[in-house]
Amino acid sequence: MAQIVPSILTDEIAEAQRQLDALAGFTEWAQIDVMDGRFVETRSYSPEFLSQIHTGISLEIHLMVSQPESWLEYLNPEIFKRVYFHIETADEPEELIKRIRGADFFVGLANKLETPISAFEDYVDMVDNVLFMSVVPGRQGQQFHPEVLDKIKSFGNQFPDHQIAIDGGVTVELLPEIVSAGVDDIGVGSLISQADDPPAMLQTLQNQLT
Repeated sequence: MAQIVPSILTDEIAEAQRQLDALAGFTEWAQIDVMDGRFVETRSYSPEFLSQIHTGISLEIHLMVSQPESWLEYLNPEIFKRVYFHIETADEPEELIKRIRGADFFVGLANKLETPISAFEDYVDMVDNVLFMSVVPGRQGQQFHPEVLDKIKSFGNQFPDHQIAIDGGVTVELLPEIVSAGVDDIGVGSLISQADDPPAMLQTLQNQLT
């Protein structure tokens, strides 16, 4: 069954912790978005800040950075369970996948809207999840790009048993179409984080999946 994964994107570690605390007990998973100002224009916290995060929620980290391997040493495997890196940043994807898995993380492979499946199809069976961006990475609150759903359907036909995630611009109205396309993990950022009652919004979204 599909699940909602709240996505946290901020440049303040205290705000990230506040959002995690607000969601505690309401979700099993949350995603921390990291940007370095190079792979994407915006920048979030430094690597050192990640070691300060504490929560009972299982976290995945979305590394929108130009050198994802340099961030691994700052991640506690007891808190961060899954690491997403962008195929566009990896000179040697297979080696990076081995390094992430060797550090005791599940491995996720992210890709931009314009990146074709052919650019990462050789590595799909080496990872646990594939994350499809449905907006331009780096900012929350963007409009969903519906063409990503055709891309996801094509991927699902090619890799029918693989775990699929999506991230960016998700609304309540889009959920049926997203689930119908075969998505398992649905990343939702500002719709939850900017809600008056984030846990209630999370529950509203999750209720649409049942």
